[in-house]
Amino acid sequence: MKIALKHIPMLLGLWCLAVLTIVSCDPSDEVKPNPPTIELGSSTVEAAGGPQFLHVKSDISWTLSIVSEYGETLDWISVDRTTGAGDCNVVMKVSPNSSDEGRTATIVVTSEAGEDSVVLTQKGKASSSNPSGGNLSPKTGWLELPAIPDGTDAFTHSMTLNSKKTRNYSFIWDYDNLVAPWIAYPLCRGNMGSSSRSDAWALDPLLDESQQPVLHFHGFSVGNSGKYDRGHQVPSADRPNTGSGTDNPNAMTFYGTNMTPQLNGFNGGIWVNLEGLVRSWANSSDTLYVVTGCVVDYPEGETVKYALDNAGKKVTVPTGYYKVVLRYSASSTFGYSGYSACAILFEHKVYGNKNVTSEYSMSVDDLEKKLGIDFFVNLPAKVGEETAAKIEAENPAKVSWWWR
Repeated sequence: MKIALKHIPMLLGLWCLAVLTIVSCDPSDEVKPNPPTIELGSSTVEAAGGPQFLHVKSDISWTLSIVSEYGETLDWISVDRTTGAGDCNVVMKVSPNSSDEGRTATIVVTSEAGEDSVVLTQKGKASSSNPSGGNLSPKTGWLELPAIPDGTDAFTHSMTLNSKKTRNYSFIWDYDNLVAPWIAYPLCRGNMGSSSRSDAWALDPLLDESQQPVLHFHGFSVGNSGKYDRGHQVPSADRPNTGSGTDNPNAMTFYGTNMTPQLNGFNGGIWVNLEGLVRSWANSSDTLYVVTGCVVDYPEGETVKYALDNAGKKVTVPTGYYKVVLRYSASSTFGYSGYSACAILFEHKVYGNKNVTSEYSMSVDDLEKKLGIDFFVNLPAKVGEETAAKIEAENPAKVSWWWR
């Protein structure tokens, strides 16, 4: 059969349309939505209850339900929404538990693509967390340690460097404000990090979830005073990103206990410049013993600022930050017996001039009077009472080495 040339383009077009129709109707080529997932800001809540965050991740519409272990509807948990579409943060309110026994709830997210569930446990009154006392002995003799106030819990993290177990950093904990008033650690060329970050945001294994900021899902949420960064006290760059899991020294700097709510312009401004300056001092020393900390000192009657962690807990915004360093260099041409010290105190605000100058510095003695903290309590045993007193009284603004 002969086909006229004029009909060939039309026939080719019909053939292509038929092929496209067949291909497009193949069910295997359809993009299927992923099953939904759900994450809890904290899987354990204290008996007092309070707000919690849920994070739902879904490609399509979803429904949320909360039931007991027997499938019954619960009245001690409420959420601000039970349906939605796409990714969403859900606020859940947990009522106080007046019983001595704990209780659990299963939170289920369902969509046409599947379902996911998590279990929330609320402690009873009898099992609510209490301060543990910590794992740091004040008798270690470490030069960086300040005095540990009576009744205060103190903790320490260790790390492995060059197959040797050593201390990473130590801190005391404020359970009311959920911040570390001070964190102390040795810094030298052998234990310093680099620009490599682990970004391994995680809970500190030494404390219960309910006792620390939960920040491993995302940063701080707005509380009563604006937006804040997850601000490091021990800088990430002060510890190497080596090893794996909980034995990575850098990963420990991303624990919730090392974070405070910091203004972005402060965190990325004068504070990060001070962190770099401290590392430059360490590079020109045998060892630098560092204490970094935050100040919570709101005048009477002034509203206390706070940010919210991923579980909805209030974390107090510090009013100030400081660093105190004790330098040791066997070849030092200043100081006493190779030791010298410098203290720096900032208000928590955005500085127009981000340079760290001697105007912010003071002697260790002067900072101790301002904050009521006894720094470097083990120094007298090392150099003697008289020499230690001279080191802590020295005015660093008059020592050019710090500002060269």
